[in-house]
Amino acid sequence: MQRLLKLNRYIDLARYKSVLCLDGDLPEAEFFAESQLPVIAADGATNKLISMNVAPDLVIGDLDSVNHSYLTLLQYERVEDQSLSDFQKALRYMTKHDLMPMIILGVNGGHIDHIINNINIFMQGTNNVFIADDVIGYILDSSNIFSLPLGTKVSIIGIPYCRLSSQGLKWELADFETAFPGQNSCFNRVSDEPVRLKVHEGKALLMVYATEVTDAGLF
Repeated sequence: MQRLLKLNRYIDLARYKSVLCLDGDLPEAEFFAESQLPVIAADGATNKLISMNVAPDLVIGDLDSVNHSYLTLLQYERVEDQSLSDFQKALRYMTKHDLMPMIILGVNGGHIDHIINNINIFMQGTNNVFIADDVIGYILDSSNIFSLPLGTKVSIIGIPYCRLSSQGLKWELADFETAFPGQNSCFNRVSDEPVRLKVHEGKALLMVYATEVTDAGLF
């Protein structure tokens, strides 16, 4: 994740109000120093943050995973509703306290069912973004313009369904229908700047690789 420190090439930090850390893979401490945004930890993510000498501004969840000795030093909010995941509890809190839109970390790592559920919850939002290793995830639900380096690898998956068109990709999409499960645009490439993605119907997940990926999709 250290290679993601130059975020301003892919993410306009001024658009976001906070960082939410889930209990998955997190970036190195330098990430948080660069973002300068309030950090919210969903339960067990606190342990990983403290191990990196990063103190979250708030811990939220049912608090069954966090080392309780940390709670004597941190602000926290216990939410014991077992019908909601810690991710959902954090989203409710952050919506109520005007901490959206946000950057979400830790959606990956751990068990596959947790990852799928995290993506499912993420897609129920609007203007949030996630960072997972070297991939940045955006929600497409209208007309979107991205300034990305030529050759950048991108994938688009309708969740659950999307019909969209593109300008600026190597393999252009025209009224392209994508769904999960179903077909998607995977390993596409940026061929012109800016990239314009217009959603005609539904919602899609755009995943942008922030590092160079060498495969058959290169020019």
